[in-house]
Amino acid sequence: MGEEPEASRHLWFKALIWIFAAPRKSFLVIREHHPWVAGLAVGSFLIVLAFLLSARWFGDAMGSIGEPLEIPYGMVSFVLAAVPLALLFEAVVLRLLAAAMKGRARFEQCVSLALHVGLVGAVGVVVRSLLRTTQVDSLLELQRSVLHRKPDSGLDVIGQVAEMAPGTILDLMIHSFVFIWSFLLLGLGAAAVFRLSLPAGFAIAAINWVAGKVLEIGLAGLMIAAVTASFP
Repeated sequence: MGEEPEASRHLWFKALIWIFAAPRKSFLVIREHHPWVAGLAVGSFLIVLAFLLSARWFGDAMGSIGEPLEIPYGMVSFVLAAVPLALLFEAVVLRLLAAAMKGRARFEQCVSLALHVGLVGAVGVVVRSLLRTTQVDSLLELQRSVLHRKPDSGLDVIGQVAEMAPGTILDLMIHSFVFIWSFLLLGLGAAAVFRLSLPAGFAIAAINWVAGKVLEIGLAGLMIAAVTASFP
């Protein structure tokens, strides 16, 4: 794995940068120092930013066919609460899996690894949310064409959908790329941080992904319930 990085009070900052530029160095910092405060702050900021961007373009779209959609305070609070909940869940899963694989893992290491790998996904969500804001005009034009079409007029749905297709394809490409990147990082990170073989590390990554999907479905259900409760 190379030489241990030099001791420094700024290792937490380097770990954040290295997870994107030099993952092996970041994994060494996580294994030996397991920083988590900065990662939690940055990750929470990115997730809330992505949520606000998504709510904005969705609100603009809804506003074109009715009253503008305001973001309920309860929804923002739910997102803020969901971040540490998801982190705690993933850290527990990683700790259990590492123990099952006979790895050497501390809970702090699991939290730190989950946070740093999760930053890649958080950045991806922000990028995709920004991309979707550029498609609002096309979406609104399609809505206006459907809602205000005269009975005897044609509707070029295919042409308008085709206009949005490049952005949709790019969105899917970014989603796939971020998923593969995050999966590889978690597999390599689990092997490095928990001192396991690469097959064991990627087995942890695969099982963790399945567990994360279960949690994601559960949180989505709670989000729908929160949105429903926010409206009279």
